[in-house]
Amino acid sequence: MNEKHQEVQAWLERTFAGAAVPAYELNQQTVSRLHELMLQNERNDHNMQLVIEDLRQKADEYNVESCRLENILMSINLTPASLSQSGITSLRALANLALLLKTKDASDTNYLLALQHLQTEMFKVEDARKQEIGTTEKLQQKTKSALIKYNSLKKALELLEEQAAGQHQEMESHATQTKFFHDKSRDYRGQIQQLQNHLDKIHAYPALYHQTIVKQAEELHALKEEIAPLKAKLDAYHSLPPDISLAKVKLEEIRQQVAALDTEITKRIDLMHM
Repeated sequence: MNEKHQEVQAWLERTFAGAAVPAYELNQQTVSRLHELMLQNERNDHNMQLVIEDLRQKADEYNVESCRLENILMSINLTPASLSQSGITSLRALANLALLLKTKDASDTNYLLALQHLQTEMFKVEDARKQEIGTTEKLQQKTKSALIKYNSLKKALELLEEQAAGQHQEMESHATQTKFFHDKSRDYRGQIQQLQNHLDKIHAYPALYHQTIVKQAEELHALKEEIAPLKAKLDAYHSLPPDISLAKVKLEEIRQQVAALDTEITKRIDLMHM
C-alpha cells in the first residue's frame, strides 16, 4: 500500500502541476481506486502521445511533399500567381474535394478510389433507404389495419355499453320485482303461520276442512240413496199377509239396518255442523 500510495501521490502532484492536491481519505480501497485511475490515465496519455507523434510525422511528410511539389512547380514557372482566376478556383475546388473525400493526396488515383468508395456508400444508403421505405409502407398498412380494427372495436364497445345500460335498467327492474315477490312471499308465510296458529288455537281438525265436508256430504247422499230401497222394501213387508214369526224376523232385520243407517247419517250430520 505504501508503494502504491507514493505512486498515486506523485501522479497527483504531476497532474495538479504544483497546485495543492485535494485531501482524500487514506485507506486501502481509496488508494487502490486512485492507483487504477492513475494507470488508466497513463495508458491514455501514452496512446495520445502516439497519436500526436503520428500526426507530427504526417505533418512533416506533408511539408516535405509540399516543398517538393512547390519546387517542381517553380521549376516549370507554374506558381499560384501565374494561374488564372478559373485555375485558382479549380485548384481550390480540388483541394476542398480532397479534404471532403479524405484522400491521402491529390492524385487522380486517390480521387477515383475515393469517388468509387463514395458511390458504393451511396448505393448502400439507397438500398437502406428503399428498405426503410418498404418497412415504412408495411408499417403504414399495419397502422391502417390497426386503426380500422380499433374503430370497429370502439363501435362494438359503444354498442355493448348501450346494451349494458339497457340491461342494467332491466336488471334493476327485475331486482325490484324479485324483492317485491320476496317480501310478498315472506308476508304470505307470516299470514299462513298466523292462520295456522289460529286454527290450532280453536282446535280446528282436518275433518272440518271443506274438502272433507264435501266428501262426507257425498257419502251421506250415497247412504240416503242406499236407505231408499230399504224403506221401500220395509213398506213392501207391511203389505205381506200376517205371518207373525216371519214378519217379525224380516221386520227386525230391516229395522236394524235402518237404525244403523240412521245412526251413520246422524254422525255425518253432526260432523258437518261442528
